[in-house]
Amino acid sequence: MPKQALKKAGVRLDGSELRDHAHSDCCSVVREEPFQSQTGSRAAPFEGAIRAGKNTYVYDAHTYHTKVPPSGIAQLIEYYTKPGDVILDPFCGSGMAGIAAAELGRKGLLSDISPAAVFIAQHLNSPIDAKTYMKAIRAIISEAEDLEARLYNTPCRSCGTMVPMLYMVWSYGVVCPSCTREFLLWDVARDERARVRDSKILSTFECPHCHRRLVKRGLKRTRRYPVQVGYKCCSRGPKEQTAELTDYDRATLSRIEQEGVPKNLWYPRVAFPNGINTRQPISAGITRVDQAYTTRALHAMAWLWKKAKECRDLEIAGKLLFTLTSLYQRITVFSEFRFWGGSSNTANYNVPFISNEQNVFRTFLRKANTISWYFESAARNRADVDVRVASACDLKHVADKSIDYVFTDPPFGGNINYSEMNFLWESWLDYYTDTREEAIINSVQGKDEEDYRLLLTRAFKECRRVLKDRGWLTIVFHNSSRSVWAALEQAIRDAGFAVNGSQTFDKTHGTFKQFVSDNAVGYDLVLHCRTKDRDAKSLQPMVNVHSAIREFVAMRITANPGKYRVRYLHVARMDEWDLRKLYSEWLAESKIAKGALIGFQEFRECVGPILPKAQILRSQPLLFNMN
Repeated sequence: MPKQALKKAGVRLDGSELRDHAHSDCCSVVREEPFQSQTGSRAAPFEGAIRAGKNTYVYDAHTYHTKVPPSGIAQLIEYYTKPGDVILDPFCGSGMAGIAAAELGRKGLLSDISPAAVFIAQHLNSPIDAKTYMKAIRAIISEAEDLEARLYNTPCRSCGTMVPMLYMVWSYGVVCPSCTREFLLWDVARDERARVRDSKILSTFECPHCHRRLVKRGLKRTRRYPVQVGYKCCSRGPKEQTAELTDYDRATLSRIEQEGVPKNLWYPRVAFPNGINTRQPISAGITRVDQAYTTRALHAMAWLWKKAKECRDLEIAGKLLFTLTSLYQRITVFSEFRFWGGSSNTANYNVPFISNEQNVFRTFLRKANTISWYFESAARNRADVDVRVASACDLKHVADKSIDYVFTDPPFGGNINYSEMNFLWESWLDYYTDTREEAIINSVQGKDEEDYRLLLTRAFKECRRVLKDRGWLTIVFHNSSRSVWAALEQAIRDAGFAVNGSQTFDKTHGTFKQFVSDNAVGYDLVLHCRTKDRDAKSLQPMVNVHSAIREFVAMRITANPGKYRVRYLHVARMDEWDLRKLYSEWLAESKIAKGALIGFQEFRECVGPILPKAQILRSQPLLFNMN
């Protein structure tokens, strides 16, 4: 039954049609005519610093692969527009541009090719009363008490009281390639320390049978075994107790597997498509979406999904489904165990050797609390934001010269395969991305840099068509590849725009991967584009780019060395220079001029030999070897 779930969830299907949704409350009213307004335009691009944090209620309410903090977007919207103007984001993702526009009294027109993204964006842009929402959440949790007890109860090891299990740790068994004997990875690779932050799962260790040194990554897996439970009963303070499984726990697991998920509960059974990010789960035997859950988690999720859809209050029903989608990978076998707790929703389907099966009902309630904090901070019905499923290459619902300002962050080449990573959401929503015009580099889809450039060009031409005369297009982008930057630059020019200004967007909260991964560039570049003047001069080529880069880096570090220093607070690692920040600032400074485009690896090799040691910043002067 294609698209039926989204008819229950309030997703705008295209530019002219709003289906008979059961939960249409989360959509704004369909306009019979395309957006129209009149305004002037700034003569010069925005030049201020853009710095915005991620630790906000709206940012935490629902996960998505990439999000630009609304407070940063608001700086640009406030500069380029006035109240009542119309803001367009044709690659809207989770809808942060709509949040920023509404807060400033602007109208938002958002679209994305992904139904999952549109579903998330619609609900984030239509907050409801927090108390009413939490009343509905608690009613469901109360109704689920008996089921939770059947699925998750475990005896307290101290007093014997039955309490809800908070999580269960699962470990793969692996086979030693030398002696061919199986052992439990949890027993061998677990390295627990006095300080939780120092505890870890070792990547290399000895086989317990033949004592050969092994590397975890290359080991053959057998099956997953339950190894530990976490619960809270007699202990004081917020920390839970952990223990090995009891006979009761094993009997519960056996019963759950024998009974399976009740036949009256629907859940997706669709196969994962072939893709870049789906290769790992498929190779691990997880070929269908339902196999990404334990039987217990699938039962709980399917029960909650059914209860949400049965809710008679259509507005609340949509928000309940929204809450369930916010759980994403946290309740799947893709949730990696961490000694310090929590779980991540990464932009891949990594199948961890040791996973963390969380209590779905407790996770649902915890996420609902987070969402309610956002609802409480947002004004009721304050947003004038229209969100719909549409390709950025074909904005047929938008009239010519009707948009005052375009803000967007398109896919960054092949950094994230959105249609693949949204498949988990879309399988529950039962409505999938049409990948034909997905602007991405993806070998499985048969799209290379040239295909990516052509799709971006079409999207930017649509932006030019709908922008008012002399209107501004702001593009947020980052990548570590020279060829991807070249594709972006060419698409901007071929669409009839010129880059008139640029700066970095500092999201202030970098990830560990941002600093240590060769392919991650943590500082987005903001490009301010405008229709090219007929008499505009062509960019002059940069004669000696490496020399210019070394002079640029030496000047920046000498002027403010602390700004470019990376200190690792939670891992044992020496201080380093933040080359990714310098790389992004170089691109911003050069405004992607001819010859200035180089990849991050080439940039690092260019400046590496001249850099002084970062860890001796405070004790010695900076000495550069510019030879």
